[in-house]
Amino acid sequence: MILLGICVVALLIGALRLATERTPLPTGSSYSTQPDGAMGLYAWADSVGAGSRRLQDLAFSTDPPTTLVVLQPESPLDATERDAFDSVAARGGTIVLAGDSLPWLLYARGLGVTVEPLAASPSSFSTPDGLILAVSGRYGLRADGAERLLIRPDGDVLAVRLAYKQGSLVVIASPEPLTNARLSHADTARFVLREIISPSVGGTLAFDEVHHSFAPVGAGPISVNQLLFGTPGGHALIYAALLTFAYLVLSGRRLGPPLPAGSPPETHRTMYEHVQMLGSLYRRARLLASARTAFSRHYARRLARRGSGSPERSAALRRIESARTEAELIAAVAAFDDAG
Repeated sequence: MILLGICVVALLIGALRLATERTPLPTGSSYSTQPDGAMGLYAWADSVGAGSRRLQDLAFSTDPPTTLVVLQPESPLDATERDAFDSVAARGGTIVLAGDSLPWLLYARGLGVTVEPLAASPSSFSTPDGLILAVSGRYGLRADGAERLLIRPDGDVLAVRLAYKQGSLVVIASPEPLTNARLSHADTARFVLREIISPSVGGTLAFDEVHHSFAPVGAGPISVNQLLFGTPGGHALIYAALLTFAYLVLSGRRLGPPLPAGSPPETHRTMYEHVQMLGSLYRRARLLASARTAFSRHYARRLARRGSGSPERSAALRRIESARTEAELIAAVAAFDDAG
């Protein structure tokens, strides 16, 4: 009962956490209203006619967006995905790559932009026309023929724009300018409006969600494994099942209906095997003396019913009464039966 009580308390704690805990969404997700999310940029662009859209797959070759925002990707882009994104620029569109994750760094270098670590210094960058953005950045950018968009007083560059295929490429070495928290600052909002939203008005501004670990229910086919191992409810079910199994094992409970015991005729065993089995059970239970007493009483009665017994039977009975081991008891009983 103590173990069962512990299991119940653990399940109640898990249910309470599931009901009260918000699932953290990835940095840069357009579904996230958290300070590091991008729901604000998504809603703002849609409200001014930029036609916000979320990409859950790469099937947009027939209807490519005007601007594609790849914000803080969590997984690396393979060659097929890079070709799909390049199709946006090949049709005159713009790719906006912002972040500071390892997949972001690899993608930026694959696009021909040199990424270098920055020395620690005050987190303040400015545009050529005087906008001041209070954002932090770990990397500086360099690219041949690139226009510098965000510059630090010591000359390090946080954002650049350059021609790419038939369109353009904007690379920002920080996710912060596009997040919900930073868009509340006037200069940051002006910079994002001018560089990202305004060129997309009348077209489509797409947000890459393929490379984020979060996908809402209904975005694609959901398997049983995804429900069990990828959702809080599935984790709770697995946790409850493991606790229940541990309780049953530790309490010695059966995991199914009891099986009926077979009768002696159904087992097709000889009398010797039954005697041997009975002796083994009594030995394991440390009840050899009880078995010896029962056999002695039984064979003494048989001997008394027959009157004066033969010397062989009398000797076998004395062997039964003096048996000290299972083997001696079995041999004495067999000797009595053999004596008739």
